[in-house]
Amino acid sequence: MKKIIYSATLILTLTLGACSSTEDLSPQDILNNAVQTEDLSSYYAEYTIDSGDGTLSAKQWVKDRKIRSEMTDSNRETSVALNDGQTITSYVEGEKTAISFEVGESVGGYVQPTMQEQMMSIYNSIKDTHNITFGDDAKVAGHDTYHLIATAKEGETLFGDMEFWIDKKTWMPLKSTMVAADVTTTTEYTTYEPNTNIADDVFSLDLPKDVVVQQNAISLPENITTEQAVEKLGNVLVLPDTTGYTIDSIEDMKSDTNEIAINYAKDDALQFTISVFKPTEPLAIEQPMTVRGIEGSFSGDLGLTFLQWEENGLRYNVLFMEEGITVEQFIELASGMVTME
Repeated sequence: MKKIIYSATLILTLTLGACSSTEDLSPQDILNNAVQTEDLSSYYAEYTIDSGDGTLSAKQWVKDRKIRSEMTDSNRETSVALNDGQTITSYVEGEKTAISFEVGESVGGYVQPTMQEQMMSIYNSIKDTHNITFGDDAKVAGHDTYHLIATAKEGETLFGDMEFWIDKKTWMPLKSTMVAADVTTTTEYTTYEPNTNIADDVFSLDLPKDVVVQQNAISLPENITTEQAVEKLGNVLVLPDTTGYTIDSIEDMKSDTNEIAINYAKDDALQFTISVFKPTEPLAIEQPMTVRGIEGSFSGDLGLTFLQWEENGLRYNVLFMEEGITVEQFIELASGMVTME
């Protein structure tokens, strides 16, 4: 499933306003530049993410696709993740174990998308449900930015109003506010140093001597048949072909929970993915949403939209594509799900 999470359509068709402060650039131009820019070879940044129930603070160093991130949550717990181009290592301060695995071409789809790619994914998710216009330009972290305002159209929509501030020189999104189910999430850069000189030793991790590094290997998904899926999990619910959505492929995710990913397509285009697995802990309800008469959980952040619920000992996790079925449409069809044969 992870290999398709970060795919995004980069050409948008938007009906947008303009104002003189944008120097004759349309919002479409800004978005295209945010993805296609080649002027950003490195940067150091500090930013916060506030969703109302706590604030996450982060520092990030990026250079030649090498990334070091340090994050501290509201409980003052700090974690470090390092991608040095050969291995990815993660460590939570105070723990006695760090986790490391090799990076290769075969796991390229697992690498976190750039901030620009995440922003484009968000815009694809709201292009038909929001009107997007320019706001007043402003400085964020000392940088001049373009201010884009996405206002939800009338009617039910999962995402409410949004605002984005994008750096005029490097096209990096430096601030955003997003509303979903009455929860407002604000991401804001407080420090941003583009094309700065970053020493190579930043991308090495000096762990305490008593920390054991656990070397893990990534087991890549492999396609399986419906018979094999039933053998792994038993009575799995699927959408019938009469809905117009057909199973394009089923993948064994090679996990301890026997997770499989069912990819659905319509007119030869991928629409959404349902991962099914045996849960090992209770479902955390982020934003309540009813599916098949069962209380489930909706979550949407950084352009990724998920819907989860549990039924007959299995957890269903639906990942929605930017151009695919909507959450509301899926919930309506889900009432007619049948057992996989």
